[in-house]
Amino acid sequence: MLHPALIALAGALGSVPAAIVVATLLLRAALLPLSIRAYRAERVRARLAPRLADLRERHAREPVVLAEKTAEVMRAEGSGPFAGLLPMLAQAPFVWLLYREFTGPAMHGHTLLGADLTARLATHPALLAGWLIVAALAAVALWNVRQLPAGAPRLSRLLSFGTVAFAPLVPVAAGIYLVTSGAWTAAERWWLRGRAPADSVTL
Repeated sequence: MLHPALIALAGALGSVPAAIVVATLLLRAALLPLSIRAYRAERVRARLAPRLADLRERHAREPVVLAEKTAEVMRAEGSGPFAGLLPMLAQAPFVWLLYREFTGPAMHGHTLLGADLTARLATHPALLAGWLIVAALAAVALWNVRQLPAGAPRLSRLLSFGTVAFAPLVPVAAGIYLVTSGAWTAAERWWLRGRAPADSVTL
């Protein structure tokens, strides 16, 4: 089902890379409500960081009590421990289907800047399209890190660069998806920052 839809989109746009970009944008647009909830949950966690740190210090030797107290604080703010994971979890099945499509023979013969969409930077170090994708992902990651609220976990900042390390290992087609999705996230954070109050985000 995915392959005919992507090919039909490519036919309408006259380009497979353009079809990948549009398909990614459509997917992210469909997930926007979940992304808003995740962003609000992120802001709640950042605001609660000092209280949670105090709880960890007071109950360092009581893991069960610590878990109960942490859950109690989060519930009081209308948040949940998995609210920030909603977009990622919802995307996972689609990403898997898209990755299968990108690594399949149907992508062979279609190109971006002369690079076959099935080629990987790890096995073709001179691939210009591959290096441009890595550079674009690095720029997007830096922007996303700067948009994180003060007090965001360090892990969140490190994870923002995960796609940069991952990009050389995937086909150019998957790299187009990663750049488009990352750019959407950057634009989303810019738009939501200061516009989406950290209200109820219970999961």
